[in-house]
Amino acid sequence: MSHLMKRRYIIVAGLVFLLLALVPACDLLEECGTCELVTIDADGNKTYGTPLLYCGDQLEEKLNSEPVTVGGITTYWECY
Repeated sequence: MSHLMKRRYIIVAGLVFLLLALVPACDLLEECGTCELVTIDADGNKTYGTPLLYCGDQLEEKLNSEPVTVGGITTYWECY
């Protein structure tokens, strides 16, 4: 293999690497947000869960969910 062909392969490999680095991950193309589960007990005390990052369909599911009340305890998702 000649010196010129080696150089050509290195340049092509570098361009492929550069193009792959410029293409964003799927998460960057989807809308993302941070959501946490909020619980309100019968006395009105609020407890917040650990904030987690959700994207795409998972985020939509959290945003569109309704509060649920069972035995005087209400839970709902709060996203920001």
